[in-house]
Amino acid sequence: MVNLAVGLKKRDHIVEFFCFAPGDGLSKPLVEAGIIVHWSFKRWRFSFEVILALKRLINTYNYDLVLAYLPTPNFYAIIAGQLFSRPPIPVIVSERRCDLPQGANLMERFARHFYRMANHVTTNSHQQRIDLLKRYPWLKERITTINNGLDLNVFVPATKEFTKDSLRLLTISGIASHKNGLCLVEALHILGKRDGLFPKIDWIGKLPTEGEQLVYLKKMEKAIEKYGLTQQWQWLNQRSDILHQLHKHDVLIHPSYIEGLPNAVCEALACALPVIVSDIPENSILVQDGKSGYLFDHDDPCDLANKIKTVAMLSTNERRKMGKNGRKYAENKLSMNRLVDEYECLFNKVMNK
Repeated sequence: MVNLAVGLKKRDHIVEFFCFAPGDGLSKPLVEAGIIVHWSFKRWRFSFEVILALKRLINTYNYDLVLAYLPTPNFYAIIAGQLFSRPPIPVIVSERRCDLPQGANLMERFARHFYRMANHVTTNSHQQRIDLLKRYPWLKERITTINNGLDLNVFVPATKEFTKDSLRLLTISGIASHKNGLCLVEALHILGKRDGLFPKIDWIGKLPTEGEQLVYLKKMEKAIEKYGLTQQWQWLNQRSDILHQLHKHDVLIHPSYIEGLPNAVCEALACALPVIVSDIPENSILVQDGKSGYLFDHDDPCDLANKIKTVAMLSTNERRKMGKNGRKYAENKLSMNRLVDEYECLFNKVMNK
C-alpha cells in the first residue's frame, strides 16, 4: 500500500493515509514522499471512535475514493465511507493473503458480509480471488486480482558472485504451523545425514512470545536441538535491512503452504536470488520451476532436501542464469508502474460507474 501511494503521488494524484495503529517504519517513506498521514490510535481491539474519526476526515476533505487493506481497515472504511458519510464515497477493499485451512476467523467472516456495500474488492493472489468467489458468488462482477508491486530501483541484484564453497540459505517469514518451518528443519536433517551437506540458514521474522505461534516455535527449537542443527540455524528476529540480507545469501526458501502473494519471494526474484518455494498455487505462477527457482511438495521434507541439494550442485553460471530469469519475471510482472497502472484503471472504473 505504501508503494502504491508513493507511485500515485509521483503521478500527481493527491494521496493521504489514515492510520489507527503505530507504524513509524512504514510511515517514513510516506513522509519522504510528501504524503500526509492522519493518525487516530484505537484504544481497544474494536474502536468506534476510529470509525467516527475516519468519517469526519472523509466529510472534511471530500476525497474521491477510499482504499483499504486487511479485514479491520476494510470494515472501518465501509462503515465510515458508505454508511456514515453523506453522500457515500466509493470504497475499495483488499485482501492480502489466503485463508488458513480452518477458514476465516469470526472477524474476517463478519467483515466480508459488508463487502456487499463495497464498490470493489481486490486480492493480491489469484487463489484468494477464486476462494472468495466460491464462498461469496455475489462478488463475481466486483472482484479483481492485482499483484504486489516493487520498486525495482531499490530491489536490485547483488554485485557479488555465487561461490560453491558454502550455501547460505534465507527464510523471511513469521512463525506459525502454516509457515511450515518444521519441514525445513527436517530437510536440513536429511541433507546432513544422507548427503553430508550442512548449509547454514538465517530465519528473519518476529519471534512470538505467546499463543499457538509460540508453541510452534518451541516445536521447531526442540527439533533443531534434537537433530544437532544449532550451529547451522540462526534466528534473526525482525530486521529492517532486508535488501542487505537478500544480497548476502545464496537462495531464499519459502516453505509456507498458505500464502497470498508472498512479498519475500517477490523481493528475492527482483534481487535475482534463486528461490525454493512450496508448491502452492500462487507460487507456481511466481516461480518457473527449474528456471527461476524450484517448487517442492510442502508435505515432503525429502523433496525440499532434494531441491536444496540441486541448488548446491549448480554451477556459478547456472545460478546466475536462474537469478536473471527471476529478475526478468519481476520486471515484467512485479513493477511499481504495473501496480499503479492497474489501480488507476480500477479507480477510474469505480468512479465512473
